[in-house]
Amino acid sequence: MARVSMEGAHEKLLHLTFEEAEGAESSENADNSSVQSSKFILWLQIFIFTFFTIGGQAAGTLLGRVYYEQGGQTRWIATLAQTAGFSILLPFICYPSTKNHNEDELTIHQPSIFVRASVYIFLGLFQVVNSMSFTVGVQYLPASTYSLISGSQLAFNAITSFLLNGQKITAIILNSIVLLSFSSSAVIFQNETGDSGEISQKSLLIGFAATTFGSLGYALQFTFTELAFQKVFKSSTLKEVMKMSFFIGFFVTIASLTGLFASGNWRNLEKEMGEYRTGKSSYVINLVCSAIAWQLYALGSVGLVFKASSLFSNVVINLGTSIVPIFAMVFLKDRMTGLKVFSLLLGLWGYTSYIYQHYLDDLEAKTSVIKASDDQDDDF
Repeated sequence: MARVSMEGAHEKLLHLTFEEAEGAESSENADNSSVQSSKFILWLQIFIFTFFTIGGQAAGTLLGRVYYEQGGQTRWIATLAQTAGFSILLPFICYPSTKNHNEDELTIHQPSIFVRASVYIFLGLFQVVNSMSFTVGVQYLPASTYSLISGSQLAFNAITSFLLNGQKITAIILNSIVLLSFSSSAVIFQNETGDSGEISQKSLLIGFAATTFGSLGYALQFTFTELAFQKVFKSSTLKEVMKMSFFIGFFVTIASLTGLFASGNWRNLEKEMGEYRTGKSSYVINLVCSAIAWQLYALGSVGLVFKASSLFSNVVINLGTSIVPIFAMVFLKDRMTGLKVFSLLLGLWGYTSYIYQHYLDDLEAKTSVIKASDDQDDDF
């Protein structure tokens, strides 16, 4: 009788162990399904932000070039057009969002208004200088040349991310930096004469210096933005991305308006509109569309920093620089000379090198997860 009781207890124990194993497996499958769903949403958001970044960059660059070609002359207006579109984000910021328990916990640790304002103003002033630098670059350089030089932003960001964000710099990443540096520098050896009229060597050097300075500035700005998300802002919602993009645009617009009125350029706006070759309506439409395009670019690039990293955001921006010359050739009749093609190929090579490193990092991460899972199974 005792033997039967012991056998029954043993069978019951095995049955419970089996049920626990099934429950653990079911829980693991549910967790895997949840992880896969989260990854899908993450990459969907990254795809949308990528589309905003590349689309806004291409449209904004070409519209900025058209502004000058059709008679626009005020740099502060062109700079203002790069940030004045922040108002389109207002409905999304004001729209009430549902909060869960985790978000309530995160809200408790949010920085004060003074800290927030300080970060926004600091990043905003950075963007004013960078936007003005890029405005000068667009004015003095053809769109294709400007885009190729601005590709150095990725190389600069790799360096600043290494110094400030602890970004790993491998041999492949270093190869990417060297290639992109050569890609952005090679064009200064060519005298531009066929894209949009004669361009002197002096103008080319000014445009090259301004665009390179703007690229370095934006690299630092993206690095500081990533630091702000990591160290200051603790919210994990997309509304935080919109808030940052909105308030940075707000402060940059105020600074640009101050520069416009302080310089006295606002007195020439009516004359500039009257002398615009395609008319006043085209003048206004160009600036409005530029503002929307650059705001989509800003929202997309900040979103990529938030969802991935500053370096990944700059990889996407650099991809856009490879696409813009194609649109410039189609819509603005820019010539793709041999040296530009060579610079473009170097840029693509450098971009591909970084993507390959990203692939290796993902492969290593997956291998580590699989190995850890196998070790747990062996222990069980």
